[in-house]
Amino acid sequence: MPSLQVNWVKNSNNNQWFDLLRLDLNAPYFLNKEGVYILWYSSPSGAKVIRVGQGDIGSRLREHRSNPEILRYSSYGQLKVTWALVDSQYKDGVEAFLYDSYSPLIGERSPAAQPISVNLI
Repeated sequence: MPSLQVNWVKNSNNNQWFDLLRLDLNAPYFLNKEGVYILWYSSPSGAKVIRVGQGDIGSRLREHRSNPEILRYSSYGQLKVTWALVDSQYKDGVEAFLYDSYSPLIGERSPAAQPISVNLI
């Protein structure tokens, strides 16, 4: 299986994962940022990946932040998110690998994509 090393983005102010509901998705940083992302909830009793995906990071996260199916998991714990900038030729494979690795609560795996392994969070 092919492999890539990616940089999972954290908040540079405190080196923590981002809070999906507090993240400023209108910041200039998010203009034309393409890649893959992982969205999960974190609580004292554990964490579970809700969704993995790819595309324009700002647009996709805005969509998820207004999705009641995703927001309902905020009752289990804080909604966290990270992303990695990945070239378009690798996004399908990386997303497939993330899906297989985390078995998210929402979403489907693209069966046509050959997984490309990456370092996990």
